[in-house]
Amino acid sequence: EMKELIAYAQQRNVMIIPEFDLPGHALSSTAVLKDVTCGTTTEKASACGEFDNVWCVGKESNYRIIEDIIKELAVLFPSPYINIGGDEVEKTNWKKCPDCQARMKEHGLKTEEELQAWFIHEMEHFFNSKGKKMIGWDEIIEGGLSETATVMWWRSWAKLAPSQTTSQGNDLIFTPNAPFYLDYAQDKKSVQNIYNYEPMKEVPDTDKQHLVKGVQGNIWCEWIPSRERMHYMAAPRMLAIAELGWSTNDRKDWTDFQVRMANQF
Repeated sequence: EMKELIAYAQQRNVMIIPEFDLPGHALSSTAVLKDVTCGTTTEKASACGEFDNVWCVGKESNYRIIEDIIKELAVLFPSPYINIGGDEVEKTNWKKCPDCQARMKEHGLKTEEELQAWFIHEMEHFFNSKGKKMIGWDEIIEGGLSETATVMWWRSWAKLAPSQTTSQGNDLIFTPNAPFYLDYAQDKKSVQNIYNYEPMKEVPDTDKQHLVKGVQGNIWCEWIPSRERMHYMAAPRMLAIAELGWSTNDRKDWTDFQVRMANQF
């Protein structure tokens, strides 16, 4: 089924990039692979929606499972990228897990944030060995950004993430939750706020702006009950995101866009 979907997308010049979210934000895998966590978990979410049943990065057996999955993704998807996620990792269990603490001691890591960075770096090397580049959400900056990863900036409150990413020579994709999360409620200014957004202002060093690869709108569907509602949430904001990504500032014209947006409706 996925091969058919990839081919359908390719015919329309769309590249599908798989995301295998590690080591947290991973209920879809930890619910099935019970032994990959550090042990007993409460499955209670924090205020940010983080769950404590994340992958254990101390268990050596977990790396064989991950590598098998990555090998399959690398063959299945022609995309040069695989997204590792790396976001919203609740590290409570790592602090009391003997395997994770042994891993930290083995590599001289002082904090669990450094442990996550070490894990992300290890995964990136494996991705690279399979001919793939790694993408991750901006949390992968914490504890030390790996050399060749592409960062997706989603936490609009992490103001330094764009400049931190580009200053190290890493590629950057703009997807700040405000205003690019299409599951957020719309108001009368939503479309215009997207259309007038200027990503390059977040990267003041003009010599680094070429590292900005584009923009992305996200729509998370856990609170969206139907395909029709999803379409309602995405339109017309997705039109503004597309034009923002494909147009230079001197070509943008809000009045003209409104006319063309009416034709889209």
